[in-house]
Amino acid sequence: MAETHATVTIRDVSERAKVSISTVSRVLNGTVPVAEPTRQRVLAAVRELNYRPNAFARSLVTNRSGGIGVIVNEMTSPFYGTLVRGVEQVFEAADMHLLVASGKAQADRERKAINLLLSRRVDALIVHLEALPDEEVLELLAGEVPVVLVGRHIAEAGDRSIAIDNEYGGRLAVRHLTDNGHRVIGHLSGPLSFPDSRARLQGYRQALEEAGMPFDDDLIIESDWLEEGGYQATLRLLKRRPDLTAIFAGNDQMAIGAYQALRSSGRDIPTDVSVVGFDDVVFASYLYPTLTTVRQPLLEMGMAAARFALAALKGEEAEVSKEFEPSLTIRQSVRAL
Repeated sequence: MAETHATVTIRDVSERAKVSISTVSRVLNGTVPVAEPTRQRVLAAVRELNYRPNAFARSLVTNRSGGIGVIVNEMTSPFYGTLVRGVEQVFEAADMHLLVASGKAQADRERKAINLLLSRRVDALIVHLEALPDEEVLELLAGEVPVVLVGRHIAEAGDRSIAIDNEYGGRLAVRHLTDNGHRVIGHLSGPLSFPDSRARLQGYRQALEEAGMPFDDDLIIESDWLEEGGYQATLRLLKRRPDLTAIFAGNDQMAIGAYQALRSSGRDIPTDVSVVGFDDVVFASYLYPTLTTVRQPLLEMGMAAARFALAALKGEEAEVSKEFEPSLTIRQSVRAL
């Protein structure tokens, strides 16, 4: 039966196992091979004494905290929840833990989140940064702590970023609508200060051009990625263009807001107005009608970012995809005209 000493130390373990303190340290840290009988004796002493290694002390010895810093835009978003779950799966298997902070898509908040995590001596950073300028992101990438950038492509970052082709995703969404006969297609964009918002808008323009349709500024409403923003933007869009037959929402959260605004305005989905989202988060298949949306492989992107960071910590090359291709998930929210 394990003893329950409140202040069991590594010295107590060494005395119980009749080995040196350095041998106990080698067994616990796995830094140097130890003869199997000795290793088993040390582990038995650890169990008997119910010894819990001091994580901070261990980090001083190994120069590793076992912690990985993750920065996302918004903690409550299902988008980031899926992304972080992918990161967590990889690091849990490596017996490492996550420290997660939010940047709220504000440059000062993102800086504070970075400084907070670095002050906690994280071994690596996986970051989804919306607001920091490219120059600051590149400075972060050049630091001593390995950093993986998710959801944002900076040419000078080389292979340090995991991203999707947002422009292609926008084209997929709007091409599906034009192929189904829609000619008055509104777009709820995310903040146009963000590169992914601009890329999705560019994809919208390209799909219209492919279909021989003109681009109309009146059909574009800039919003904030959130449900309420999507709701208000859709009301503005309907007032501006009552002849609207379809909406491409820049993400699924704004698509939810669009659903509510259309219903409150007496419009049926998809009979009166078709809707396409972007992300394919978990609730997209539970809306009524189920949401046609551009799928980002968020779980896979999170796992790829984690494997990349883990390989960097080991001084190895990561064999992971750096750019993911979005795909269209067709459900019930679009009808042909």
